Amino acid sequence: MLKINNLSKAFADYPVLSALNWEVPDGKVFGLIGSNGAGKSTLMRCISQVYDYDGDISLDGAPIADRKEKLFFVSDEPFYFNRFNTSEMRDYYRIFYPDFDQEYYRHLLELFHFDEKKPLHLLSRGLKRQSIIILALSCKPRLILMDESFDGLDPMVRLTLKRELIKLVDAGETSVIISSHNIRELEDICDEMALLEKKQIAFTQSLEDLRQNYHKVQLGYSQAPAAEVFEKMPVLSYEINNKVVTVVYHGDAARQEIEATEPILFNPLPLSMEEIFVVEMEVSQNEK
Repeated sequence: MLKINNLSKAFADYPVLSALNWEVPDGKVFGLIGSNGAGKSTLMRCISQVYDYDGDISLDGAPIADRKEKLFFVSDEPFYFNRFNTSEMRDYYRIFYPDFDQEYYRHLLELFHFDEKKPLHLLSRGLKRQSIIILALSCKPRLILMDESFDGLDPMVRLTLKRELIKLVDAGETSVIISSHNIRELEDICDEMALLEKKQIAFTQSLEDLRQNYHKVQLGYSQAPAAEVFEKMPVLSYEINNKVVTVVYHGDAARQEIEATEPILFNPLPLSMEEIFVVEMEVSQNEK
């Protein structure tokens, strides 16, 4: 388990993370969501020990600084030595990752149809990402951190990568944290989602709980309602269009108050993960 206690990080006098607490259980794929500048990449770099920070981070009960061989950080700008190819980078990582799986590495090369001998500086951004992802998975770490790592990958490669990540997690060998702006893509692979806002983890929930607890309904009235009616309710968002109101809410209390307005139409609508996180981010930002 990854455990973060009272984590704070500032650049000069500007705080990015403040008293952040978070637990990531074993055998999970976590999606990390937040607005631009919320601190997602900074959090990833603190966990991976790229940045110094205040607070405590542990992995499987030990300080994470002592468990570096058990985590792999796939950054938005992957590291490689100039003029090296993937095969040479493999030899480099095998020095630091004793669990490196050579047989699995060969399997991934075939799966991704990847040329390990081509110099990395000659590859496209997408192929460089494929290279570091193949190396990351082959290291068989306990924790993989992926920062916008799907960017630049073609649809087939993204699908293949998701399948391999799920296999590793299901085998109980690895947990994964994926930071991305593409919520729809995370929805396909993640077990749980976490929202980073106001320098802290605002909330974390399983996708199943999100689907069950968040609702979007279209309401119809015989007369157009006043906005004040919904402003006083514990709803996440509402939109009034004459006699029709569209509401996003969670919780039984909100539903009871909505039903108390006696709409003549109560029509449930599909609600995507992206809509949920957009309204949650808007609520969080409006509370500043």
